[in-house]
Parts: sequence; C-alpha cells; structure tokens
Amino acid sequence: MVTSDRSAAAEPRAARAGELPHEEDDVDRVRAAWAELHPGLDTTPIDIVGRILRAAALVSRRGDVFLARYGLTRGEFDLLAALRRAPVPRSPGSLRTVSLASGPAITKRLRSLGDRGLLQRSTNPADGRGALISLSPAGTALIDEVFPALLEVERQMVAGIPSRDRAHLVSGLRAALAALDDA
Repeated sequence: MVTSDRSAAAEPRAARAGELPHEEDDVDRVRAAWAELHPGLDTTPIDIVGRILRAAALVSRRGDVFLARYGLTRGEFDLLAALRRAPVPRSPGSLRTVSLASGPAITKRLRSLGDRGLLQRSTNPADGRGALISLSPAGTALIDEVFPALLEVERQMVAGIPSRDRAHLVSGLRAALAALDDA
C-alpha cells in the first residue's frame, strides 16, 4: 500500500496523538531513511517488525553467550527444556513440533546431546521401531541448573521496562504473534 507517510516518519515521535514521548531509536532512523528514499511508501510496518527483529536479535545474542558457558546452543537448550517439561518420553517428531526446528536440525541436536550423555533413548512400544527420548540424570541436572540462571539473565534484560508497561507489552506481543500466525 502506498500512502503519504513521509510526514509521519519525519515528525518527532512524541508529537503523534496517543503516543508517549520517547527518544528516537535505530528503527526510527531506518524508517525515516526509507521515507526519504520513497516518500509515498507506507513504512509503518517497520515500527513493529523492525523492533521485534531487533529485540529478538539482542535477546538471542545475550542468551547465546550465556548458554555457551554451559556448552549449549539455543536449539539444544530448547530441546532439553521441552524434554524436562514433558511428563513422558517424546518421539523425535514431537520434539520437532515443540521446537519449530526442521527434522535434520532436531536429529543433529539430539545426536550432540546424546553424545554428551544428556539424553536417554528407548524403543517406542507403540511401533517397536521408533525411539523415545528422555533426559538422562545428567541432562535433568543441567537443565535444572541452566533454566533458572537463564531466567535471571532474561530478567536483567527486561529490567529497564517499567513494570507499569509490562502487561501492555505482553498483550501487544501476544496480539502480534496471533496476527503473524494467521498471516
């Protein structure tokens, strides 16, 4: 959709109706640059999508650095966490749906975690051919140590968000995820 959004991108953000005053950020500058290049192009999606992507990158980077101290990737952590939450052993296919990773990615992660003694495999009694995956005692101990520590890292990351804004942020992110899932 093409609309005249140039003036909205150029005016100070605090001057727009219904918005709280804030300092210009990198996303505002990206949007303003695109508005200069294409004055008739509606760049408003950048306000949401750009900030989601930037926030995800920052959270991922800090989380990845933290998890690396334990020899884990985010994908491996997600698998360990899914298995820890599961009341029964899981099939590799069910882990794929929980972690939103591809089959080959799950296989690679399961092999890596298994090689480190963090998983146990058993035969699936439903078909006798497939495997069921559960945590080994070492895997349980690791995730029980890492998860609370990662929560503390994440708590520090969001500490600068005023508590009065958090419920609105959660609601807005929930709405964004629902809209993206439906798109």
